[in-house]
Amino acid sequence: MPAILDPLSLPRVPPAAPATHPWRDRIVAALFALALGVPLVALTVTWSRTMTLFENRPMAPWPAPELARSFPPAFERAFGDRFGGRDLLIRLHHASLIRLFGVSGLASVLPGRDGWFYWLGEDTRSLDRYYRGVAPFSQREVDATVAELIRRRAWLAARGIAYVVTVAPEKFTIYPEYLPAWAAKSGQPSPYDRIAGALRADRRVAFIDLRPALLAAKARGQIYYRTDSHWNYDGAVVGYEAIMRAVERELPPGRLAAIAPPWRSPYVPGVDVFTGDLGILLGLKGWIREDGIPPPSQRAADLAGRCAKRGDDRKSPGFEVYACDRPGLPRALLYRDSMADALIPMLAENFSRLVVVAERRLDPALIEREHPDVLIEELVERMLNTPGAVPM
Repeated sequence: MPAILDPLSLPRVPPAAPATHPWRDRIVAALFALALGVPLVALTVTWSRTMTLFENRPMAPWPAPELARSFPPAFERAFGDRFGGRDLLIRLHHASLIRLFGVSGLASVLPGRDGWFYWLGEDTRSLDRYYRGVAPFSQREVDATVAELIRRRAWLAARGIAYVVTVAPEKFTIYPEYLPAWAAKSGQPSPYDRIAGALRADRRVAFIDLRPALLAAKARGQIYYRTDSHWNYDGAVVGYEAIMRAVERELPPGRLAAIAPPWRSPYVPGVDVFTGDLGILLGLKGWIREDGIPPPSQRAADLAGRCAKRGDDRKSPGFEVYACDRPGLPRALLYRDSMADALIPMLAENFSRLVVVAERRLDPALIEREHPDVLIEELVERMLNTPGAVPM
């Protein structure tokens, strides 16, 4: 039989705590105070920030002090974007999600297989819309884009300006094999297929479908970055050569004497490594890396011996001017997005004046003022509907 304890025989108070307990409690209290104080002190450094470090989005603004219900949530959003330690915590959170569960902390970045990452676009639906076919791309959008490109070509042709259009494919179009297993391609024609097919049937617009050339080049080596949303230098060379062949065809015979050959930047495997824009968005710069020539935004291009020099236009965001003094070269205007970053130095070697505009809407006044020999329009696949949505 187990012994029955008499509750009246127990001591009225518990025994005194060991002498080490007060020191433990002081240490815990000090660490708690430090955890509260450090973010507040660090706030003095981040107070004036306007852009987040990783997500590349505007921070919530500090609200004006007022006695209103809207003030507390607005202050909380602004404080949450700037509190000390946020950047480190984001890195740890995103790294743990990638390493432990293979998922992304951002809806716009999709981890694939074998260290590949995919950009899902500004609305996070580009894979669904242009590959899986589960997000709509209406026939009205196809018709509007085709009609606008034909209208642009006619407007330019009336002014004696050649017109060349190209679409840079998304990474998942060229490298679908590294997508997660659940990302199945639609059996229906993609928006790229539908627009390219309509333009080929019409035959008025010099439209360059880069997919066959890129898929052929892919067999010779990697042409898109694993950790970046863009093609790499080798992929850009494929695009450049196709664009310039089309420009040569569209200009009058002899107007372009020769196409400038692309040059190769020095590259040391295992030494030249970088983190692409998708790794940076996740806050994992240096944590996930790849070999290769970094994108133009992360390296100083070696322009020694190059003819084209950039003009004094750096105070105009999204507007660049390059000049090459070789006699007899034509003039060009390039409307582009970030996929053309690597194209610009190569293209500039072929023109006496190259004006580069990071806009989707063509500006008739600018075109009339510059009056180029050729207008080149480059857009990435996920922006295929923008010509119809923003007509000139």
